[in-house]
Amino acid sequence: MSESTSTRFWVGASTVGALGTAARGIRSLDLAADGTATLGDPVDVGPNPMFLAVSPATGVLGIVHELADGLVSTWTFEGDAVTPFGLVGSTGAADPCHLAFDEAGGLIFAANYSGARVSVHHAAPDVPADAALTADFTGAGPNHERQESSHPHQAVVDSARDQLLVPDLGSDRVRVLALDALPEAFDHDGSRDIVVHAGAGPRHLVIAGDLAITANELDRTASVIDLAEGREIAWFPIGDDVEPRGLGCSAIRLTRGGIVLIGDRDADALRGLRLDVEARTLELVATVATGGRHPRDLELTHDERFALVADQGSDSIAVIALDPIGIPTRVAGVVETPAPACLARV
Repeated sequence: MSESTSTRFWVGASTVGALGTAARGIRSLDLAADGTATLGDPVDVGPNPMFLAVSPATGVLGIVHELADGLVSTWTFEGDAVTPFGLVGSTGAADPCHLAFDEAGGLIFAANYSGARVSVHHAAPDVPADAALTADFTGAGPNHERQESSHPHQAVVDSARDQLLVPDLGSDRVRVLALDALPEAFDHDGSRDIVVHAGAGPRHLVIAGDLAITANELDRTASVIDLAEGREIAWFPIGDDVEPRGLGCSAIRLTRGGIVLIGDRDADALRGLRLDVEARTLELVATVATGGRHPRDLELTHDERFALVADQGSDSIAVIALDPIGIPTRVAGVVETPAPACLARV
């Protein structure tokens, strides 16, 4: 399939069987313009490759291995195969759950959920990927079971402001770290952190110009944040049609048409909210049940005709059709694969 008519993803998965059937590695997934899916064979890249990212600058694949002793690895693509790029390295902290490349593709930022740390790693041929720099966080929130300490859940490069945004589920903050001193220093004093409302549990975010929208796991809301002023403006429910099960929001994406897509693990559904940039509001406009369980991650095809939702608990990926501005309309297909946890678009 040509690039103009298909989108390639790599599927990260749990190999330990904690939720869903234990996978045997990562897999390629091609989705054609008509929604037809072609799934590649499993590729062993090491234990528990739960989150993947591809550098737009270099095409290198980065993986965080969600383990008690967290690991980072890097790879290059050769068709349906992958080849080691750098040497596997340690994050120095527990349970890395997300990573992002810097703009040049030479650095990786890993969010270590249980380790309360963001670690910085070099992505280069034959170079150890051990943490070169780290930033550690402290803090807690009102939910004593889930917010007993800091839990960084994502790392997002905000190129317009030369900073890294880290939603911290445990402390109800978006941590803000300057990038201008890299690669020599990576400091965090907390002075630029953005406080969100108590008990929100921000998990992931997307950037829309001078705004950010956070998917708040614990209270089933999405916050609108003014990045220029560094403050939360307002928050909006993602849907009150289900009984909360303590799972809440997962991944979040923004379509070119201004629709915010959020995975809802309480409803096992994909939610669509319309972002009004001028009013700085969000309005729920669509809910599509995925037909699976525990939608952990989601991603868009390049033409934004489909959203793919990784339902880890049901060993399936839902292919959901989107209308011209990105509102989800229906499940167009289902791909069966063990414990999908991440969808990295190439």
